[in-house]
Amino acid sequence: MTADFYLEGGLVPLACEHCGARVRVKKASAMQTSVQWTRAAVSECAEFTGGRPNALVATCVKLRDSIERAVRCGELRAG
Repeated sequence: MTADFYLEGGLVPLACEHCGARVRVKKASAMQTSVQWTRAAVSECAEFTGGRPNALVATCVKLRDSIERAVRCGELRAG
């Protein structure tokens, strides 16, 4: 497998149901989720005040809820 597969393989676009920020998400397992943020998504997300990522904000809780709903609905699969 190529390095690109490990970096981008399995990432799918997903919009936050709260703010509409579009990220790319991969569920490697039930416990492991990778989220690839873009500058545009960071600037749209209210969790990242002022559009700047903050080391004190590990993730957006509302985006996590959107991801969990997508898994429950079968729109996003783990594995």
